[in-house]
Amino acid sequence: MVSKVVPLRVAVCLALACAAVGGAVVAGAVLRDDSTKTAAPARPRTTTTTLPPTTTTLVPTTTTLPTTLQQPAPDPTLPALGLGDILGPGANGPIVAAFEQRLANLHFDPGPVDGVYDQDTLYAVQTLQKIVGLAPAGRIGAYEAEALRNFQYPQPLHPTAEPNRTEIDVTKQVLTLYQNYQVRLVTTTSTGSGEHYCYDTPKDNPTQHVCEVATTPSGRFTFYLYRNGWDKGVLGALYNPFYFNKGIAVHGYQSVPPVPASHGCARIPMHIAEYFHTLVNQGDPVYVDGGQPAQVLSSTPINQAPPAPPPPPIPGPGTPTPTAPPATTAPPATTTPPPT
Repeated sequence: MVSKVVPLRVAVCLALACAAVGGAVVAGAVLRDDSTKTAAPARPRTTTTTLPPTTTTLVPTTTTLPTTLQQPAPDPTLPALGLGDILGPGANGPIVAAFEQRLANLHFDPGPVDGVYDQDTLYAVQTLQKIVGLAPAGRIGAYEAEALRNFQYPQPLHPTAEPNRTEIDVTKQVLTLYQNYQVRLVTTTSTGSGEHYCYDTPKDNPTQHVCEVATTPSGRFTFYLYRNGWDKGVLGALYNPFYFNKGIAVHGYQSVPPVPASHGCARIPMHIAEYFHTLVNQGDPVYVDGGQPAQVLSSTPINQAPPAPPPPPIPGPGTPTPTAPPATTAPPATTTPPPT
């Protein structure tokens, strides 16, 4: 009995299952074929996706330059000099080379660091002396050695001005070139002497005679014209001049005394003038402080030579030739001697 009952129950169950499946299949076919039927709304599926942030932090492309003047560190290795020790032109050896190296590190440019105390070294020492308030004799003594060991740059004349600029201190007779707010070059200079001078202008076929006072006016200017080599003007020749105020330029000259001596330009040593124009660009600002205004004393036209009289007319045919007047008899010579 058990073996017969079980198959019967299984058959009934299978029959019922097939009927259910068959009905579902038929219903599904009817739903797919009947486009006019409205399907029940589907349950929304959760598709939440975490997206990466769309904001991007950009890397800064600008570089912040230090606007504060960077001061040099002391040099404790620099030789010490006694009160009676003096180094000057003609000295040589390792001790001179040590001071030349310190001057070069401070951007005073003493020329080659070769242990020879020459004119270029003297100019650099004069620059130091002008800045620290010593007499610009151009020799290194105990005070100069101490000043070099612990040197600090003075504050710029225009600390908030352009990062690349030239400052000319007429009072101290010092020129300082800044690049990116930092000292690139410091050199002695010689500006307008204050003397009166005259010249004819223009250089070719002059028409005016001008008399002025030799001054270097204060103000803000810009480099506008560079001339390579010797540039001959109405007042002489200038070496590698870079003009910034009409005929006033920064230029090289064989003589750069520690006092004002020019017609108005800023003279610099020749070895520095060799490359100064490579450190600046046209349009770079030039600040002059402590100068005097330009003074033109007179400007007069140059008298031109009177024109030559026209030649006499050529007589026509048949016109009698004029006869020369009769010669006069010269008075007899006197034998009285001239006054002494």
